[in-house]
Amino acid sequence: MGIITDEARAWAQRSYPSYEYPVLARDIRKYAQAIGETDPIHLDPAAAHAAGFRDIVAPPLFPYVIRLHAASLQGLEADGSPSEDVPPLPTTGAMAGETAMRLGAPIHAGDVITVDKELVEMYEKEGRSGALVFVKHRFTFRNQADEMVMVEEFTRIYR
Repeated sequence: MGIITDEARAWAQRSYPSYEYPVLARDIRKYAQAIGETDPIHLDPAAAHAAGFRDIVAPPLFPYVIRLHAASLQGLEADGSPSEDVPPLPTTGAMAGETAMRLGAPIHAGDVITVDKELVEMYEKEGRSGALVFVKHRFTFRNQADEMVMVEEFTRIYR
Protein backbone atom coordinates (compact mmCIF):
# COMPACT_ATOMS: atom_id res chain seq x y z
CA MET A 1 0.00 0.00 0.00
CA GLY A 2 1.03 3.62 0.11
CA ILE A 3 0.15 4.88 -3.37
CA ILE A 4 -1.49 8.10 -2.14
CA THR A 5 1.38 10.50 -2.65
CA ASP A 6 2.05 13.85 -0.98
CA GLU A 7 1.10 15.46 -4.31
CA ALA A 8 -2.27 13.66 -4.21
CA ARG A 9 -2.82 14.73 -0.58
CA ALA A 10 -2.15 18.36 -1.56
CA TRP A 11 -4.51 17.96 -4.56
CA ALA A 12 -7.24 16.75 -2.17
CA GLN A 13 -7.00 19.95 -0.09
CA ARG A 14 -8.05 22.31 -2.87
CA SER A 15 -11.43 23.95 -3.19
CA TYR A 16 -13.65 24.19 -6.24
CA PRO A 17 -15.50 27.22 -7.59
CA SER A 18 -19.31 27.21 -7.65
CA TYR A 19 -21.01 26.82 -11.01
CA GLU A 20 -24.30 28.50 -11.97
CA TYR A 21 -26.64 27.08 -14.58
CA PRO A 22 -29.75 28.94 -15.80
CA VAL A 23 -32.41 26.31 -16.56
CA LEU A 24 -34.26 26.90 -19.81
CA ALA A 25 -37.58 25.30 -20.74
CA ARG A 26 -35.87 24.04 -23.90
CA ASP A 27 -33.28 22.18 -21.79
CA ILE A 28 -35.98 20.46 -19.74
CA ARG A 29 -37.94 19.47 -22.86
CA LYS A 30 -34.81 18.13 -24.62
CA TYR A 31 -33.84 16.07 -21.56
CA ALA A 32 -37.38 14.73 -21.13
CA GLN A 33 -37.50 13.70 -24.78
CA ALA A 34 -34.02 12.13 -24.59
CA ILE A 35 -35.04 9.86 -21.70
CA GLY A 36 -38.49 9.07 -23.14
CA GLU A 37 -40.40 11.01 -20.47
CA THR A 38 -43.90 11.82 -21.75
CA ASP A 39 -45.55 13.33 -18.66
CA PRO A 40 -46.83 16.72 -19.88
CA ILE A 41 -45.61 18.52 -16.72
CA HIS A 42 -42.14 18.29 -18.29
CA LEU A 43 -43.25 19.61 -21.67
CA ASP A 44 -46.31 21.87 -21.38
CA PRO A 45 -46.55 24.93 -19.08
CA ALA A 46 -50.38 24.61 -18.85
CA ALA A 47 -50.10 20.99 -17.66
CA ALA A 48 -47.40 21.98 -15.17
CA HIS A 49 -49.56 24.84 -13.81
CA ALA A 50 -52.56 22.51 -13.53
CA ALA A 51 -50.40 20.14 -11.46
CA GLY A 52 -49.38 22.96 -9.09
CA PHE A 53 -45.97 23.88 -10.55
CA ARG A 54 -44.97 27.43 -11.50
CA ASP A 55 -43.59 26.29 -14.89
CA ILE A 56 -42.56 23.05 -16.55
CA VAL A 57 -40.63 20.89 -14.13
CA ALA A 58 -37.48 18.89 -14.84
CA PRO A 59 -37.45 15.11 -14.45
CA PRO A 60 -35.76 14.05 -11.19
CA LEU A 61 -32.23 13.31 -12.47
CA PHE A 62 -31.92 16.49 -14.57
CA PRO A 63 -29.24 17.90 -12.17
CA TYR A 64 -26.83 15.31 -13.56
CA VAL A 65 -27.01 17.18 -16.89
CA ILE A 66 -26.09 20.39 -15.05
CA ARG A 67 -23.06 18.67 -13.52
CA LEU A 68 -21.91 17.59 -16.97
CA HIS A 69 -22.20 21.19 -18.20
CA ALA A 70 -19.93 22.28 -15.36
CA ALA A 71 -17.06 20.18 -16.74
CA SER A 72 -14.95 21.84 -19.40
CA LEU A 73 -15.00 19.85 -22.64
CA GLN A 74 -11.30 20.60 -23.09
CA GLY A 75 -10.56 19.10 -19.69
CA LEU A 76 -11.89 15.58 -20.12
CA GLU A 77 -10.02 12.33 -19.73
CA ALA A 78 -10.30 9.57 -22.35
CA ASP A 79 -13.11 7.94 -20.32
CA GLY A 80 -15.05 11.24 -20.13
CA SER A 81 -14.12 12.08 -16.53
CA PRO A 82 -13.38 15.74 -15.82
CA SER A 83 -9.57 16.05 -15.57
CA GLU A 84 -9.87 18.21 -12.47
CA ASP A 85 -11.49 15.27 -10.65
CA VAL A 86 -8.61 12.86 -11.37
CA PRO A 87 -6.00 12.84 -8.61
CA PRO A 88 -2.28 12.69 -9.41
CA LEU A 89 -1.77 9.02 -8.54
CA PRO A 90 0.59 6.36 -9.89
CA THR A 91 -2.38 4.32 -11.18
CA THR A 92 -3.34 3.14 -14.65
CA GLY A 93 -7.06 2.41 -14.39
CA ALA A 94 -10.25 3.89 -13.01
CA MET A 95 -13.80 2.71 -12.58
CA ALA A 96 -17.04 4.07 -11.22
CA GLY A 97 -17.83 3.18 -7.65
CA GLU A 98 -20.91 4.07 -5.66
CA THR A 99 -23.29 6.88 -6.60
CA ALA A 100 -25.87 8.09 -4.08
CA MET A 101 -28.42 10.83 -4.74
CA ARG A 102 -30.83 12.66 -2.48
CA LEU A 103 -33.55 14.67 -4.21
CA GLY A 104 -35.07 17.87 -2.87
CA ALA A 105 -37.12 20.70 -4.38
CA PRO A 106 -38.20 20.32 -8.02
CA ILE A 107 -36.35 22.26 -10.72
CA HIS A 108 -38.51 24.57 -12.85
CA ALA A 109 -37.81 26.36 -16.11
CA GLY A 110 -36.37 29.75 -15.15
CA ASP A 111 -34.52 28.49 -12.07
CA VAL A 112 -30.84 29.24 -11.66
CA ILE A 113 -29.06 26.23 -10.16
CA THR A 114 -25.79 26.61 -8.29
CA VAL A 115 -23.56 23.55 -8.03
CA ASP A 116 -21.01 23.30 -5.23
CA LYS A 117 -18.46 20.51 -5.39
CA GLU A 118 -16.24 19.19 -2.61
CA LEU A 119 -13.94 16.26 -2.14
CA VAL A 120 -15.41 14.28 0.75
CA GLU A 121 -12.69 11.68 1.18
CA MET A 122 -9.78 9.92 -0.45
CA TYR A 123 -8.55 6.67 1.04
CA GLU A 124 -6.63 3.56 0.14
CA LYS A 125 -7.68 -0.06 0.43
CA GLU A 126 -6.02 -3.31 -0.57
CA GLY A 127 -7.93 -5.27 -3.26
CA ARG A 128 -7.34 -8.68 -4.81
CA SER A 129 -5.28 -7.11 -7.61
CA GLY A 130 -3.41 -4.63 -5.42
CA ALA A 131 -3.91 -1.21 -3.92
CA LEU A 132 -7.07 0.75 -4.70
CA VAL A 133 -7.72 4.44 -4.07
CA PHE A 134 -11.30 5.60 -3.47
CA VAL A 135 -12.11 9.25 -4.21
CA LYS A 136 -15.55 10.54 -3.22
CA HIS A 137 -16.91 13.90 -4.42
CA ARG A 138 -20.14 15.54 -3.25
CA PHE A 139 -22.12 17.79 -5.58
CA THR A 140 -24.77 19.98 -3.95
CA PHE A 141 -27.34 21.60 -6.24
CA ARG A 142 -29.36 24.60 -4.95
CA ASN A 143 -31.86 26.85 -6.66
CA GLN A 144 -32.01 30.65 -6.50
CA ALA A 145 -34.09 30.42 -3.28
CA ASP A 146 -31.22 28.40 -1.72
CA GLU A 147 -33.38 25.25 -1.67
CA MET A 148 -31.52 21.98 -2.12
CA VAL A 149 -32.64 20.28 -5.32
CA MET A 150 -30.19 17.39 -5.23
CA VAL A 151 -27.10 16.11 -3.46
CA GLU A 152 -25.01 13.57 -5.33
CA GLU A 153 -22.08 11.65 -3.90
CA PHE A 154 -19.94 9.91 -6.48
CA THR A 155 -17.03 7.58 -5.75
CA ARG A 156 -14.39 6.77 -8.33
CA ILE A 157 -11.93 3.92 -7.77
CA TYR A 158 -8.35 4.06 -9.08
CA ARG A 159 -5.94 1.13 -9.37
